[in-house]
Amino acid sequence: MTSSARRSTQPVARAPKQERSQKSFDRVLDSSLELLAERGYAGFALTEVSRRSGVSTGSIYVRVDGKDDLLRAAQERFLEKMAGEHARLTDPERYEGKNLVQVVGELVSGLATMLLRNARVLGAFQQRAVSDPLVARAGKASYMDLVGRFSQLLLGHRDEIAHSDPEHAVVSCFQVAYATLARTLALDVSQDAAEDHELAAITEDLGLMCIAFLTWPGGDATN
Repeated sequence: MTSSARRSTQPVARAPKQERSQKSFDRVLDSSLELLAERGYAGFALTEVSRRSGVSTGSIYVRVDGKDDLLRAAQERFLEKMAGEHARLTDPERYEGKNLVQVVGELVSGLATMLLRNARVLGAFQQRAVSDPLVARAGKASYMDLVGRFSQLLLGHRDEIAHSDPEHAVVSCFQVAYATLARTLALDVSQDAAEDHELAAITEDLGLMCIAFLTWPGGDATN
């Protein structure tokens, strides 16, 4: 086994020996995510995390080997939170009694709201993922979880989808909507996101485009 493969199977943070140690490290992780939200990856510094959390750098090093491992541990915590948000966004009970057009509109709007709420931290991890395969792998797993939930919800309205390949169509809708919203919110670059009114307009357009794609009888352009 290579060193990189061996490293990817190991936990990024060492287990605490006492409950008090876990609570201290929880503060470290919360402070890490707070700092990422404020300053992005470029402004992420272990010394500042220590100051905000009230936990010494020495104590932090007891749990992780350095800044990169701390970032990965913070990502684990963040993605646990995102998994809960994914589940709430795509909960079938939330859309009970609504038709495909209503579900798509609300789902795309909810996706935009969720990404906006978490944009700064998501962006920090996306930027880091370019050079850290472990961060990239964890981020992709979270993304695929959302793809699956989004698709499953829409396929519950399969009888309303006119496209000849419903499975392909719902995944395409998600990919286009997510990629467009991510770009609009500047998740992959260090620049200002779109203004609120621009995001609202793009979100509405994405919903309408997804509805048109799914309900157009000639949905498969190859036929």
